[in-house]
Amino acid sequence: MESMLLSVVKERRDQRKQTAFVDALLQSSLTERQVMEDCMVFTLAGCVITANLCIWALHFLSTSKEVQEKLHQELQDVLGSDPVSLDKIPQLRYCQQVLNETVRTAKLTPIAARLQEVEGKVDQHVIPKETLVIYALGVVLQDADTWSAPYRFDPDRFEEDSARKSFCLLGFSGNQTCPELRFAYTVATVLLSTLVRQLKLHQLKNQVAEVRSELVSTPKDETWITVNRRKSWTQSAEPSN
Repeated sequence: MESMLLSVVKERRDQRKQTAFVDALLQSSLTERQVMEDCMVFTLAGCVITANLCIWALHFLSTSKEVQEKLHQELQDVLGSDPVSLDKIPQLRYCQQVLNETVRTAKLTPIAARLQEVEGKVDQHVIPKETLVIYALGVVLQDADTWSAPYRFDPDRFEEDSARKSFCLLGFSGNQTCPELRFAYTVATVLLSTLVRQLKLHQLKNQVAEVRSELVSTPKDETWITVNRRKSWTQSAEPSN
């Protein structure tokens, strides 16, 4: 994959007919290898995280009518019938809470790793400089000492500053927001703002969604929901898959 992406980087330097993501990177002062690594991050982490964030968000919304209706009300209040835009996304605070709680409940990124830049110490254990440290985020995200009712899907918990602060300090990418997670949140917001304003989402009876934890947590089996149109968009309310 490195070889393929490097060849694309070299090829794009001479082709400016269309603007693609890689072109924006090439306009910076990054080296070819850095451009390749950023492309890999968004190709692998960005797209996989985005897809599974959307899957889990729709699943959890289908299990909670109250959360879904609260989200629908915010979308109506902020957007009305207009399409979502970048300037309106920051105003969708409850939608952000829904996505935060989706990441937490599904343990979307169960592990994270970063290189220790300075020598550190945990109790009596010394962590040498340039040691790769792996964080068990999946454990921390459902730690009962940090989160009340940790296994319950409850976006309202992120109304509290303490919950938002605990979530921000988990170390997805140090003290900066993970770029691929920001990308995933933006795409998921567009998806939810489109679907939830038009459709009601319902859980499939007797379906239990189990988590398979890998680099990104995914459902072990296909996750299904049923939908029907909201009457504000059409009078038809026939269920469909």
